[in-house]
Amino acid sequence: MKRSDIDWSILRLSLVIFFICMIVSGALITGSFYFKDKMINEYNRNNAMFRSVSNKYFAVDEEEKLIKKFYPVFVQLYNGGVLGRELRLNWVETLRNAGEEIDISSLSYEIHSQELYTPAFPVMMGRYSLFKSVMNLNMQLLHEGDLFRLFEILDEKAKGAYNIENCTITSTSTRILEAPGSANLSARCELIWHSIKLADGTELKV
Repeated sequence: MKRSDIDWSILRLSLVIFFICMIVSGALITGSFYFKDKMINEYNRNNAMFRSVSNKYFAVDEEEKLIKKFYPVFVQLYNGGVLGRELRLNWVETLRNAGEEIDISSLSYEIHSQELYTPAFPVMMGRYSLFKSVMNLNMQLLHEGDLFRLFEILDEKAKGAYNIENCTITSTSTRILEAPGSANLSARCELIWHSIKLADGTELKV
């Protein structure tokens, strides 16, 4: 059959329908790929959002566990005078009461202004800074046991953390006195009281 023998008028409608079907099919295929990519992107976005929310949830959950674990310790340190403000009045009252309890004949003190303290070894302080206050003690003692007892009372009742920087004891009597309230020794000690505060100066509160 020659090409000229084909009756195109009969095939025209079929060809038009065929080409329309091809176009529609191509559009559907293209649309399906576009829809697939869109769904993949939507899935990735939602999955990333889910992971972000999950991570935040787990972070909050972990923070809650840390708070439950360490908050009682924080409160204990705060009430104990280690974190936050200095409790100088408590130091002074404890010293006076200790002097009366031990019957120290003479006890005087001097507390210097608080200043930033830099340890001799590296310490990771984060948002906090370490401060110190130097206290000088002058005492007249019956015997050296009075000095040890004084520090025992400070350890038990004084709020805060301190260390004994140095202590010097000298004899003040040519003969040993035994009466309570007498003085055979003179002691000079330097204590350093430590406290921790926020580095930006914000007051810590419980």
